[in-house]
Amino acid sequence: MELGNVKYEERLEPVSGRAVPVLKGETLRITQVDGEQCIDFNAFNLHDYKESMSVGASRRQGLRLHKGDVLISNAPRYNAMLLINEMPETCVTDTLGARCNAVLYEFRFGMEWHTNCQDTLAESIREYGLTPDDVHDSFNMFMNTTWDAKGAWWTDWNTGRAGDYVDLLACMDTLCVPVTCGSGDVTLVSNFSLRPLDIAVFEATPDSLARVAEIEEQFAAPLSRQGPADFRQPNIRVERELTRDPTYEQAFGRYPLQREQLTVSVDGATAEGLSAMVAAGYGNDLSDAARRAFMLWCQSNIGSVRRGDQSSSQRSRW
Repeated sequence: MELGNVKYEERLEPVSGRAVPVLKGETLRITQVDGEQCIDFNAFNLHDYKESMSVGASRRQGLRLHKGDVLISNAPRYNAMLLINEMPETCVTDTLGARCNAVLYEFRFGMEWHTNCQDTLAESIREYGLTPDDVHDSFNMFMNTTWDAKGAWWTDWNTGRAGDYVDLLACMDTLCVPVTCGSGDVTLVSNFSLRPLDIAVFEATPDSLARVAEIEEQFAAPLSRQGPADFRQPNIRVERELTRDPTYEQAFGRYPLQREQLTVSVDGATAEGLSAMVAAGYGNDLSDAARRAFMLWCQSNIGSVRRGDQSSSQRSRW
């Protein structure tokens, strides 16, 4: 994809960051200067800071994100924010480590205060009037985490090389916040060192805007998506203290649930199969096993009615 001219560039020295606007169709490039430096990353809708990148929603594409994956905004928005347009194989990504913070190092090492991503992100977004409360879970690039079957996870050697870069294509007007992770001097996150990063923003081109249009088509507005205009309570609170609204009345969706009993007839072979499921612990009784079997079949064979003509990889983003 052809990129435009460089409209902004800066070197982020160790334990620093920058909140930089990246408009729709523009590309943010983050480059390793010396290699082996972990990058923590936040992103916000430039026109509505309450819409921000959701690592949890993005993680539905995989515990590690790769070239071609999309960074998705928080529920109930679920909009495409940034496309990972370029990423080298040496960039192992992490969606498990929320972000390091000073308390972590106080507990682990007895340090009164240590450089950390929470504080670096908070200082970076302060330029745009945001607070430490607005920092969210980070998408971590060049952070080589691994895990075991019990759910324990840890960090292995950082494999990033000098000159490696990641390109993030903005699918909306965003405030992107890359920072140099501050934990690398005491952990394997950055191989026991702290190094700089280069960032650059490239202007939009017809190529980049066409690619954004493709992503927008994949994320075409689902019926269930909501924005502030759809919220029953659309106003952002000013007061810190929480008090009950005496006029509040519960209004849960599809509540109370309506239930209908169905009778299902099965042949002998199916009955034997259901009995085997119960014996193996995959059902409390025959009716429970039948329900489980049917719903598992649905998960595997029935795609979204509104998105049925798209590939499974595209549907998986939802």
